Amino acid sequence: MRLFLCGLKKPSYTLVLPFTKIIMTPIPLTSWPRAQHFALFKDFTQPYFNVCVQLDMQPLYQYCQSHKRSFFQSYIFLALRACHQYHPMQLRIVDDNPVQLQSTRASVVELAPDDTFRFSYFNLCNDFAEFAKRAHQVSESAKQQPLFSSAFEQTEGEADLIHISVLPWLAFSSFSHAHSQGTSLGIPKLVFGKYDTETGKMPLSIDVHHALMDGLHVARFVECFMQCINSYCQE
Repeated sequence: MRLFLCGLKKPSYTLVLPFTKIIMTPIPLTSWPRAQHFALFKDFTQPYFNVCVQLDMQPLYQYCQSHKRSFFQSYIFLALRACHQYHPMQLRIVDDNPVQLQSTRASVVELAPDDTFRFSYFNLCNDFAEFAKRAHQVSESAKQQPLFSSAFEQTEGEADLIHISVLPWLAFSSFSHAHSQGTSLGIPKLVFGKYDTETGKMPLSIDVHHALMDGLHVARFVECFMQCINSYCQE
């Protein structure tokens, strides 16, 4: 599959958000093919649209079982890798204008011992073993902290996040998120559901901002994600 940036032409400069290390490239609306689509959807009260798909995750599950790897950590790692490979997933809205991020992090919802959730923040690593080691450390630390932790205060709401939730108890076929009336950064939201050991299927809910992406882009992201899984299982 050919990966592309929705036909955008890169400007000759980049921006770094103050007090962060988030590097982004402004998208010139005069030459961006999505300029009119961006104008149409960016001010909608609820500009996100949702697609739920059933993924064949059996090869990944069996690979993790035979190689003694965490299934959860593996699909988070691969989802984050796919977000880096498929550039439309790194489009954001900053100061009411579209930008292209250089990299993204995962904001992952995890269950704490008291049956409430916490946010864990994962950076992508080239090597899964290193990612798994860091993810375990971050997860254990996050679960011992209150929801409004220092990591939450420093990270949540940053433009370079991908929001990821996991509902391993439910084989859902539709999903909706709570949302506020505030300004949207266009952050994609992924929700993984229950893995069915008999069929090998697993639901994935994908929410994206319609000013930045269409259904075609969601389909291409899913294809990229599955290609990442196939490559991973052949390592």
